[in-house]
Amino acid sequence: MAEGASAAQGRKVLTVGVIADNEPYSSVDGGTPSGFSIDVLEEVAAHAGLRFSYRAGSWPEIYPAFLRGEIDVIDEISFREERAALMRFTEPYHYRQTVVMHDVNRPLPALGAVEDLRPYRVGVVRDIYYKSELSARGIAVVEYDGLPSLVRALAFGWVDAIVGPEVTLSYHARRGGFGHLRVAGSVPMGGLEVEDFRLAVLPANASLLEALSAGLAAIPPQRMAEMLERWQEFGGQAISAPQAYRLSEQQTAYIRRLGPVRVGLMRDYAPFSFVDGGKVQGLAVDVLERVADLSGMQVVTVADRWTVLLDLFQRGEIDVIANISDHPARREFTRYTRPYHVIPNVVFSRDPTLLYEQPEDLRGLRIALGSEVFYEGAVRRQFGDSVVGFSSQQAMFGALAEGSVDVVLAALPNGMHWVRELGLTDVRVAGEFSMPGVEGEDLRFGVRPALEPLARIMDDALAAISPTEQRTIENRWLGASAVRGEVMQRRLSFSAAEEAYLAQRGGRLRACVSPAWMPIEGLDRHGRHAGIGADFLALFEARSGIAFEIVRTATWTESLEAAQARRCDILPMAMETLDRLAYLNFSRPYFSVPMVLLGRVEAPFVDGLDELDGRPVGVLRGHAAGELLRARYPGLRIVEVDDELEGLRRVQRGELHGYVGSLMSVSHLLQEHGLADIKVLARVPGDVLLSVATRNDEPALASIAQKLVDAVGDDERRQIEARWRAVRLEQRVDYALLWQLGGGALLGLGLLFVWNRKLGALNRRLEDANAALERVALTDSLTGVGNRKFFDRHFGATMRWCQRHELVFMVAMIDVDHFKAINDNHGHQIGDDCLVALGACLQAHLRRESDHVARFGGEEFVVFCALAAGEDAQAWLEALRVKVEALRVASPAGELRFTVSIGFADGVPGPAARAEDYLARADQALYEAKRNGRNRCVRASA
Repeated sequence: MAEGASAAQGRKVLTVGVIADNEPYSSVDGGTPSGFSIDVLEEVAAHAGLRFSYRAGSWPEIYPAFLRGEIDVIDEISFREERAALMRFTEPYHYRQTVVMHDVNRPLPALGAVEDLRPYRVGVVRDIYYKSELSARGIAVVEYDGLPSLVRALAFGWVDAIVGPEVTLSYHARRGGFGHLRVAGSVPMGGLEVEDFRLAVLPANASLLEALSAGLAAIPPQRMAEMLERWQEFGGQAISAPQAYRLSEQQTAYIRRLGPVRVGLMRDYAPFSFVDGGKVQGLAVDVLERVADLSGMQVVTVADRWTVLLDLFQRGEIDVIANISDHPARREFTRYTRPYHVIPNVVFSRDPTLLYEQPEDLRGLRIALGSEVFYEGAVRRQFGDSVVGFSSQQAMFGALAEGSVDVVLAALPNGMHWVRELGLTDVRVAGEFSMPGVEGEDLRFGVRPALEPLARIMDDALAAISPTEQRTIENRWLGASAVRGEVMQRRLSFSAAEEAYLAQRGGRLRACVSPAWMPIEGLDRHGRHAGIGADFLALFEARSGIAFEIVRTATWTESLEAAQARRCDILPMAMETLDRLAYLNFSRPYFSVPMVLLGRVEAPFVDGLDELDGRPVGVLRGHAAGELLRARYPGLRIVEVDDELEGLRRVQRGELHGYVGSLMSVSHLLQEHGLADIKVLARVPGDVLLSVATRNDEPALASIAQKLVDAVGDDERRQIEARWRAVRLEQRVDYALLWQLGGGALLGLGLLFVWNRKLGALNRRLEDANAALERVALTDSLTGVGNRKFFDRHFGATMRWCQRHELVFMVAMIDVDHFKAINDNHGHQIGDDCLVALGACLQAHLRRESDHVARFGGEEFVVFCALAAGEDAQAWLEALRVKVEALRVASPAGELRFTVSIGFADGVPGPAARAEDYLARADQALYEAKRNGRNRCVRASA
């Protein structure tokens, strides 16, 4: 560019015409234009020494004004032959690609041509220039008034795909919180799929064109890509991380004084917070962990239903509550952070004709919503008794499936999660829910007023999370299902003999199941396989390509008889027993089911089943538990029942003293049928270990079954188990029907009051029972300390906590010295008494919430905890050893004393540290303690 031309243009303020409503390229907010194209123009001005002012308007306003000479430069214009005589163009600075977008939870197949869209409903903007091209190819086109409406139509499932500009569609998907919408690809449309963005001037402004072209050429390609990413992926936020976040001295001192902060997280609000495999996880959890990392605050999570958490928060029993929306009624007891995510609330319905546009569209319908959700009051004021509140998200969508309610109001991602989890194929989104004062749901952290400085600290930490970090978290939780992706990727390969066998069977195998053992497995009212076993079978099918045909039976005994008669080839969830080996082969166990003894609520707890000698105890007919109990407790009077509900009813009636069943299935029945007068009396030693069983006259089936089992990962097992956890009993009252009772209204209200009180009592007793079941599942039945499942749940998490907060992680292996001699000389009962005494001593010595102890197996225990700098692990464990040495256990030969050897490893774990390495070092130190004479405490070498 000539120096004189540059100087002349630099002295003049040039008017640039930009489109006012073309997000994210250009838009006007508060009178100031912004967007990708505006960023490009500012870069051009800086490189070329130009000064710009912007005139924003619609294209029909801007284009004629440019041709009249009222505007110096026009932006976002494409080259056309008919325009070439009227203006001069720069080279393109951007190509806007027209693409197909889909929902990754309802993915399209690979697209090679426009015709591949024919089987689908395809959304476009009304009167878009390529609509006729799509229609001419036989595609069913649905028109929408603008790009935001188009994106929502795809998110709500009204269309299967949408066609539009890539950057703009991605921008609106991100802005709407629709992380599950992604670009599926582009398809050729005769050149209509690409639009070039240029700057143009009138022919008389040749020197200005030269300056603009030079300014564009001076923008580095990397800078251009960064600007595009900023608007396409981050909505205009700066991509670079904010300035380093540092606490002030006062804030640092405050955090140190504060100690652990109890944070409430909903247990059923996927994908934002939910419990899976005993661990709370989700988008809000990841954000919380990042806030904790930045601020140094210590977090103790409390997972429960929203109504329980909100009550605990208001009473000051938890300090922070996640996933809370700002509402005037809550400001008295809440100090809010900024939002960490905003999501739309929508109307879910099974009615294909319902279209929600305004609140009146819900008049006369039974409306379900989450109890204590921020808009509950507004909805109840408008719709009165037709509104039903639910404390469980799963139960709420279950009510919609059953027809107990007509619509559900819920956040879109959470609602879609439950629609998929429960297989509600006929549930659709009727529209985005809004009414005066109720817009999208802003997810924030709420802090109780007494901890107001903490609210500021957390807010500053949220602001310090970079857009890239935020996007990474959102992509993790709002994108496609990870399990679904793994299923598609990992395909089993079979040997030639296995392939030949499957080909001979037409790729189909007959499966027999336990028809009434939910949620482990069962047949639903339509005869379809359901439960954990069904999920595993679906996973086997996806990995192998084998089609499994369910052979319907009425009882588990009938299923076993069908297997003996060779009417079925495979049983997906069966336990190996001596009797069954006569006609079945078994894979390695892949799923374990804890067993419990249940009895009437007034019955005393028992230490072991041998206390019930001679009393009738029920078991499921044909179940492996019966065979195990007969072998271990010959004094029990075993009574077989046809299904577990019958067994529990007979316990209620006093016909059975107890019933032995699986923890998961009896928990499901207790809640589903409101059996609040039954409780857990004891954990039954020995879990039921479930395998895939196959007929033993077809040897190829055994190796096929083992490959199916080996293809399932631990994370998938935990995810499937979590999906089928039982839900709590819900208080559902049809108030509309109540008011129709006319003269019986007062009586009805009285009955309603009594019934609600009864339900409240049932729920409280059920919650107590659930808590007891959870404790039983994680507790060693002999010693009362944690069991191996408890260890698996907490061990790695404790190390990661130490890793994040640079605390000392300590692991100690503790073993009773000469325990075999104790058993041999004094009997197993005295040996058990020693272990019980040791367990009580360990629990008394470990006083802090962060101290954990578990029975590792036999006479071996493991202690693990976080220690602050300066705490002496050696002295602490030595004090424990001395306490054990002082214990006395009664025996027929007099008081018995015993000792323990302790090996421990400690240190601040680095970024690459592994918890199992600490365990191995502690185990080696225990070996050293034994070798050096026992009754001593040895620290592992670093």
